[in-house]
Amino acid sequence: MLLNDIKCMENNNPYLTTNEIAKLFSVKAITIYRWEKQGLIKSRRLNPKGKKLFIKEEVLKLIDNNRHMGSTDIKLLENCNSIEVGTKAKNIKIIKEKGECLIPKTLVITIDIFNQLLVENKILDPLNYNWSKFEIPAKYQKIILEKINQGFNNKPLVIRSSATCEDSPLLSFAGQYSSFLNVRGEENIIKAIKLCYQSLFSDNAKIYSKINGIRLEYESMAIAVQELAPVTVAGVIFTADPVNQDDKKLIVEYTEGLGDSIVSGHKKPILKEIEKTKINNLKNVFLKKLSKIALNLEKVFGNPQDIEWGWDGRNIYIFQSRNITTLDKHPKTINYTFNKNKIIGMGIVACKGISSGFLKIINNIEDYDKIKKDDVVLVRCKTDISLIKKIPLINALIISGGILSHVAVIAREFNIPCLVEPEIVNGKIERYTNKEIIVDATKGKILLT
Repeated sequence: MLLNDIKCMENNNPYLTTNEIAKLFSVKAITIYRWEKQGLIKSRRLNPKGKKLFIKEEVLKLIDNNRHMGSTDIKLLENCNSIEVGTKAKNIKIIKEKGECLIPKTLVITIDIFNQLLVENKILDPLNYNWSKFEIPAKYQKIILEKINQGFNNKPLVIRSSATCEDSPLLSFAGQYSSFLNVRGEENIIKAIKLCYQSLFSDNAKIYSKINGIRLEYESMAIAVQELAPVTVAGVIFTADPVNQDDKKLIVEYTEGLGDSIVSGHKKPILKEIEKTKINNLKNVFLKKLSKIALNLEKVFGNPQDIEWGWDGRNIYIFQSRNITTLDKHPKTINYTFNKNKIIGMGIVACKGISSGFLKIINNIEDYDKIKKDDVVLVRCKTDISLIKKIPLINALIISGGILSHVAVIAREFNIPCLVEPEIVNGKIERYTNKEIIVDATKGKILLT
């Protein structure tokens, strides 16, 4: 692309059309709308019914900025503006600056680089592109690694996605995009960054977006690179009870380690319920401090929050905060006659509701293919977020882990009755495979029909 191309276009006309810009950059018109959403260029309408037009001088600046990747595209979070870092990193910036919380040192690979990589990989249609072919060219790798090495001096890292659509006020995209803990070595760093980029248009994300009416092709991805905080205990705190939709309570789940086993549902956490009016009466100094931090973030963001945190024995780190998106859901129910003699199991309610269907037992990820429309699904293996592909088919879920895990959040967003940590009578659920059962996620019971 040559600067002369744009300078020669109707020199007396200060505007360019969407199609003219798309031709200059060799991209589809949809890409121009993505750039507009990201604030890279602004459109004008000379009359209310006229075409969108873009100021030629702004496009010239965009061309100049995209000719070469520079170190200014990778910078400390505090030096970034909100529009270039994606929603997760934007929220982390707010957590530090307005919430005055401790966060790990954070370097951001801005969305400008993602847009440049789309051009480098000749990606005109990101929704239908084969992302397994996506590459980060050597010149980009060199600058990325130089900045990371300067900033972190070979310390273990966390590589986190920060898409423009995740952690929004209405949708969480919980667990849909990739993040990696304890990343070491240049090869692994680049691999993790690449996987984060590829996850933006993964099959899971496309299904989640389609169900929720999100135009994923408009979205972009920044990457947050963080120093791995040396925490010994980590978890999640919600500033409202998401199951009972009670904003007078805090719900905390935590475990030893980095906390990823809680959000993934791979480990049963310790669960605490705290009444907001009784925080000052807590004898546990740590829980009192954590609760007050959480309430302050709720005030900062103006809504009940889903907060990930860690503790190193002295300090509490806040890793992310986003709105709880499910406090206005109405339970999905069916009419049935409760009979205690038909109970075959019980569990902790993660999403209220009552539903029935044919039982499918998932022992490994390959078993997801067994799931058919209107099934009740019991997951006995580690829950994998690729379960999202089957969400439209599922009437009820029975899973391991806590009520604040990503899958539990997804169940509430899609209003699917859900129980966690099931206990089966006599421990022999297999005998009911493919038989119709009822999941009563108001009473916490599993019954035969």
